[in-house]
Amino acid sequence: MVIIKFFLLDVLAFVSIGCISCTNKKGAEMKIVHTTQEKDSISSSLCKKIGIPEDMILPINSQGMDSLMKVYQTSYLQSSSEDEEEDEVRIDERYINILIPYAFNDLAKRGFIPVSSALYNKKLKELGLAPEQRQKQPYIYEYKHYFSSPTIMQGWTDDIAEDGIDKKEHEYIRYAPISNIFVKGYNFCLPKPMLDSFLRNNKGKITFHLSDEIVHLNRFLFNDSKASFAWLLHNNPDILKDLLLSYGYDTNEAINELVLKDISNEYTNVEDVSGLINTFIRKVYDKEPHIEIREGLMKTILQLPANDKNLKWQIILETYIDYLLKKDKAGCPYWMAHFTWKERYKAAAYLGYYLYKDRLRYQQIGSTGFANELYYNNEFRDNLEKHHYYKLPGFKEICDKIYEDYDFSVKASQTGE
Repeated sequence: MVIIKFFLLDVLAFVSIGCISCTNKKGAEMKIVHTTQEKDSISSSLCKKIGIPEDMILPINSQGMDSLMKVYQTSYLQSSSEDEEEDEVRIDERYINILIPYAFNDLAKRGFIPVSSALYNKKLKELGLAPEQRQKQPYIYEYKHYFSSPTIMQGWTDDIAEDGIDKKEHEYIRYAPISNIFVKGYNFCLPKPMLDSFLRNNKGKITFHLSDEIVHLNRFLFNDSKASFAWLLHNNPDILKDLLLSYGYDTNEAINELVLKDISNEYTNVEDVSGLINTFIRKVYDKEPHIEIREGLMKTILQLPANDKNLKWQIILETYIDYLLKKDKAGCPYWMAHFTWKERYKAAAYLGYYLYKDRLRYQQIGSTGFANELYYNNEFRDNLEKHHYYKLPGFKEICDKIYEDYDFSVKASQTGE
């Protein structure tokens, strides 16, 4: 098993002259390109252009970058044996503050167009990361120049926050490489800023170079670049899926279709919804625990071709509803047991609404488990009425029709007996 140790950068800080070199196991010299040669003219001019406050501008820290390169150099030369320890820099405030101006310069050189704070904050709000939204989430950490937010695709699980976050968990979330970094003032993001995401060995020279994934994600999110979105779809679809899973970003049809395709490919048994955690519904443990409904993902189902292949989504939605409303939790996915009954009723309402909207496309008739619950489960029906059918357009009329049809079927069967 690989053991990761956190190194404090202060221990490794040093002053370099010219360039630093060492020899790898094959005898080839590896050089660290001296970072004091990096010019900050691009950064300075762009900072003025987008109006970054003076106290938010970070200087080029060449010695700090050299220390990061030294760690990367050491790590690069280490053996890949599982018995050896792997050294990794602790992702703390000093680390990120060194990285920010270099990353900003590199992004600008590679086609990223800096954005205003108004546009940046609008995008953050779409991701559920506006300042007032972040205040409610105990696993988001605020710093002067950035904030960090853990992501599901990088290893975050909501269970960590369910019973409160203890000291060791806070330490892990703060400094382990499981978070995206959102930079204030400069207005860009750094997903999982590991050393190998911005440093590379180029023909024996260690140089600063952001990964293509970081560049294209920023160009897609903040510049609305269709070319970068196409690149991510082809080369790193997981980074797009994470936007929906971790941040509920369900307004992009192509990302929604990507997630639906992934569900379809991964879970061939459509009556097993255990793998659908954080897709249509997510339980969020902030200061006021609640569920998030990814309604955009459900709407995308209605945009799929109405053919035999896509009938499976009705089975998936029906199965999901069945588990949500079961009194006996035995056999239910473990994560669904965390939902309160109030949350279960709300989730079942949304899923039922889109189930019947989809059935209408196929002109289907006949009963469903949702109809059975609507007819016999007084608590569920009362909850719908209390919440005005969650203000879903036409849902009350849909439910009235379902109830009438089911009532007719029940009375007809009783008369037949």
